[in-house]
Amino acid sequence: MTVCFFGDGAMAEGEFHESVNLAALWDLPVLFVCENNLYAMGTALEFSHAQTDLALRASSYGLTSWAVDGMDVVAARTAAQQRRRLGAKRGRPALLEMRTYRLRAHSMYDAERYRSRDEVRQWRQRDPVQVMAAELVASGVCTDDELAALDADAMAWVDQAVAFAEAGTPEPVDDLTRFVTSNGQWRDPSLRTPVGDDPGIPVGGPGGTPDDKPDNVDVS
Repeated sequence: MTVCFFGDGAMAEGEFHESVNLAALWDLPVLFVCENNLYAMGTALEFSHAQTDLALRASSYGLTSWAVDGMDVVAARTAAQQRRRLGAKRGRPALLEMRTYRLRAHSMYDAERYRSRDEVRQWRQRDPVQVMAAELVASGVCTDDELAALDADAMAWVDQAVAFAEAGTPEPVDDLTRFVTSNGQWRDPSLRTPVGDDPGIPVGGPGGTPDDKPDNVDVS
């Protein structure tokens, strides 16, 4: 199963609708996970989506869709496991809308003038990392010292990753489009039909043949 992560802002773009439509048409085992944090950069959800129930929007394509409390670690994990098992069994696409919140600015240049400090303060009380840590300690699963050690290990791993990246060499300019555009070769030629100098176009869905192409499709 393939899992695709994206934000609520992406659901306002055409690529999302094209993707879920084809996934539903072709019965592809894809789990779409929308991290709905209520803001697409600085644009509030209600200002970019006429229908703010994103799980409901996805269901219009025939996807089985659920809205999940993305601030609840256990609820998010349980929902993901259930959807993965269901998708693997049925081979059908599905969507999880993780309703969460971005506690920090979108970037270092974000002045956050689109939301109040009080709003952020209220959501911060539900910080899933802090809430889960408190629950683990309260239930006796681990101690504060053990959590501190885990945090230190994570920070050390990040520091190593940053050092590795900074010590590396820049990618060649010729590699900018690698894995972005076609190099003229398909891994499975049976799924494509060559047309002129074009390496191929999809016809009739997976496994299609030239005869499956509608007469009104321009492939020039």
